[in-house]
Amino acid sequence: MLVHMVIDGNETTDEMARQGSSYPLIGSEPVLCISAMVTRVVIRDWTSTKHEEHWQSTCGQRQAKDFLSP
Repeated sequence: MLVHMVIDGNETTDEMARQGSSYPLIGSEPVLCISAMVTRVVIRDWTSTKHEEHWQSTCGQRQAKDFLSP
C-alpha cells in the first residue's frame, strides 16, 4: 500500500477509488484511461517529429529546405 501525505480529501479519494475498482467493467476491453483527443494529439506530435527528423536527415533538397524552413 502506498503511503501519502496527509492532504484533505486523500482518504475520501482512496475510498472512492477502491469502490470504483470493485465494480465490474462495462464496455469493451481493453480499456485505456485516456481520451481520444489526447491520443490524437500524441500521435500527431509523434508523427510530426518523425517527419521533421526524416526531412532534416534527407540528403540534398537544399532549396526546398530553405524555402520551407520557418
